[in-house]
Amino acid sequence: MPRAFAALALVCLLAACGTTNGVTAGAHPDTYTVTGKATGTRMSWVTARNAAMDAASDYCKQRSQRVAIRSEATSGVRSLEEQTSTVSFTCVPENDARG
Repeated sequence: MPRAFAALALVCLLAACGTTNGVTAGAHPDTYTVTGKATGTRMSWVTARNAAMDAASDYCKQRSQRVAIRSEATSGVRSLEEQTSTVSFTCVPENDARG
């Protein structure tokens, strides 16, 4: 089992696997935030952003709504440094054209 875990960790490192911290309540009512994180390649910020966007979208889908992004902040610049994308969002009805 430890060998399998080490192999998985290596694959994630090489593929720049993205993780999130989970969706939390934002500073304003009905606003939420989630931070995606990734390390490993020059494109880690894309992986971090995708992880955050996927988590936000999934959160709203669970409520039969869609995500409306309010803001995004990124950090990390080097390929081996942890890169993050913090997304602030709300959930809006599927038919709401303003989101």
